[in-house]
Amino acid sequence: MGSVTDILRKHRVIALDTCVWIYHFEQHPEYAELSNRILTAVAKKECRAVISELTLMELITGPLKLDRQDVADEYELLLLHYPNLTLEPITRDILLHAAQLRAAYGFGTPDAVILATAKEAGASLIVTNDQNWPGYTELSMLRLGEYV
Repeated sequence: MGSVTDILRKHRVIALDTCVWIYHFEQHPEYAELSNRILTAVAKKECRAVISELTLMELITGPLKLDRQDVADEYELLLLHYPNLTLEPITRDILLHAAQLRAAYGFGTPDAVILATAKEAGASLIVTNDQNWPGYTELSMLRLGEYV
């Protein structure tokens, strides 16, 4: 299977699912160390990463529910200025690709947008912990649960 770092280095561009950031921000007891290792690899330019603007929306919803605009602002600033990370806008091409993924695989809209963004941005690997993407082979997947 190889180490996570070895896998990341094999890909010029990787995509990060929202869960990687959630595990990092919340210091998840099971996944924080691995998420931190992946984000460090991105910051050290061991690979380039992309995320969807949808990830920003998903990440700031929790703090906004708690009336923590300050935390939401910090998350946004971090994503905008994180080294070697591109926050990809949701374009018409991404939406059209996401619609195809929904039709072909039955994905929900958020998953379809994240996967379409990854593909449209040239990623060859997506880092996730999602187990609901069976049959999808357009990208290699690194599932965090397989490495803890």
